[in-house]
Amino acid sequence: MKKMCKRITAAMLAMIMFICMFIPSYAADQNMITKKTPLLDSNGYLTEPGYCFTSLYQYDRSAITAQQWRIKEWDFYQISNERYTVQITVADISLGGAVTVGGFDRVTGEKFSTMVLRLFTFGKFDLGYKDGGLSENDWEPHTYKRKGLNFDFELSVGETERTIKFNGKSGSDKFTMDIKLDMLPGHESHFTALPFDGQPDHFYYNQKTNCMAATGTVTVGDKVIEFKGKDDDSFAVLDWGRGVWPLHETWWWGNGSKVIYDGEGKEHIFGFEIGWDFCNTTAASESTAFLDGKAYKLGYLKFENQTEVVKPYDSNWADNNQIWKITSDDGSFEMTMTPEYDNYTMLRFLVVGNLCHQVFGKWNGTVRCGDKTIEIKDMTAFLERSDNIW
Repeated sequence: MKKMCKRITAAMLAMIMFICMFIPSYAADQNMITKKTPLLDSNGYLTEPGYCFTSLYQYDRSAITAQQWRIKEWDFYQISNERYTVQITVADISLGGAVTVGGFDRVTGEKFSTMVLRLFTFGKFDLGYKDGGLSENDWEPHTYKRKGLNFDFELSVGETERTIKFNGKSGSDKFTMDIKLDMLPGHESHFTALPFDGQPDHFYYNQKTNCMAATGTVTVGDKVIEFKGKDDDSFAVLDWGRGVWPLHETWWWGNGSKVIYDGEGKEHIFGFEIGWDFCNTTAASESTAFLDGKAYKLGYLKFENQTEVVKPYDSNWADNNQIWKITSDDGSFEMTMTPEYDNYTMLRFLVVGNLCHQVFGKWNGTVRCGDKTIEIKDMTAFLERSDNIW
């Protein structure tokens, strides 16, 4: 009888293993880069589309063979807590370069911002760094500086922290910023290098760094905004990108970070980076989860009930009392969002420009980080749809 039981058990295990061979492992099917790799080959095409969690792709602007006026380079920082969001952009899109500093109160809707602009920069936007352009590797220490009338900006990147300092005006109000972003030990990021169908000299190279605890103050007129790091869920995300895109592109992008606690009351820092509907993602999804500085690849995501809850021509997507449902093909990300605030922007001249619904809300559900399934409750994060012609 015992021998029979052993044979049955062995047969069942063999059957399970056989079946598992045909169950797709989505993260495994994505192409993970494991060694230093030039981003572009001698033709200016992506050498190897895929993803990594440390800076393994080697970007060289001079290797781009597409039309120079189509090159886009940007560093975008967003800092949020439960009420306020601050955004800093340093960008060179060849036809122009800009540094923008601003933010908004997600309770009152009040906004504040300022910018400095220069036309026809073509990678030479004067930032006091190397040849005047943006960095080719965000993880190498560097500093950007830009001054103008009522505009004094400095962004410094170090090995363990980053600082953003600004002194100027928003309208007639005095506007200052002094913020420090702390990195976690062994801090991993989400890197992807992906192509566009039918245009081999076009590419999208992107890094998202989540879970940077933000401390410091922003003042606008008489208002003082404090960011207290982990104490009030003040976290920053960096969206660092380099690429050449088609003229018209759209995307969905979501992101957030939060302090969570396990069953024993131990503190952890969790974050997610999600995206879809942009470029060819055969080699890698645009989605990754983070736990205590370590990155975990997610499957391919979709907006399950998009057609039911989003009306494309509405100006406020957070005003319909609908719950958004975001799901994955492998069960690694199963979340809902209850919208609270739509940071709607429409910046277009004739047909060129950007139209974006950046919707903030409370997220609930589960996310898989390796062999752990994390339950998320009332996490503040955003999901945006951006339509770009530029």
